[in-house]
Amino acid sequence: MLIIKKSTISGATNSREIDISPEDLRRWEAGGVLIQDAFPHLSDDDREFLMTGITPEEWDEHFSEEEYSDQDHYDQLDEAIWRDEDRISQRFQ
Repeated sequence: MLIIKKSTISGATNSREIDISPEDLRRWEAGGVLIQDAFPHLSDDDREFLMTGITPEEWDEHFSEEEYSDQDHYDQLDEAIWRDEDRISQRFQ
């Protein structure tokens, strides 16, 4: 099915062929089910496009790791946060 959406980050109108039926799309748009449950067979890129109209190319352009010149620093912070969360959860077990 050809899906046409307006990108939430660029405002561009994008289209993408996605393997879903109009009935399944209407059911998901009506609410009450998570997109990954409604369409487990779709790729992350297809589900993102359905939700936001963002193409993989736009995603890479706006959220690439090149923006973060000190990625190692961010990775170290992530590891420290996980260690802290593990310690906290062990206290409450």
